Amino acid sequence: MLIYVAGALADAERVRAVQAAVVAGGHELSLDWTRGADATLTDYESQPAASAAVASADLAAVLAAEAVLVVAPEHEGRGVYVELGAALARASAGALQHVAVLGPIQHQSVFFHHPAVTRWVTVEAWLDSLG
Repeated sequence: MLIYVAGALADAERVRAVQAAVVAGGHELSLDWTRGADATLTDYESQPAASAAVASADLAAVLAAEAVLVVAPEHEGRGVYVELGAALARASAGALQHVAVLGPIQHQSVFFHHPAVTRWVTVEAWLDSLG
């Protein structure tokens, strides 16, 4: 299965751990944003072309994925909620079956409770649910 793992930039290490479990489970990542321009680009306003490229690549990876896993942010994030929103739009249209939020919720969002979202304590539990 092609999987996108979303998370806050400040939580990149946790995202990498989830990505490693996904790959170890025999799945493929639609994008590893933690090792690309996303991880190094911090001043979006002064680098509009680079920012546009990152935003386009991230959104394309969410749209291509067969599952979107959201690592519940320990730190405040912004892009993670856009990625969750894109996944929910696809799920609401019947184009995506797996939108999973992983881990404890520390920064509330009403969208973590959307009917299309399943909540899991760990990525391993989600992977086990696939059968």
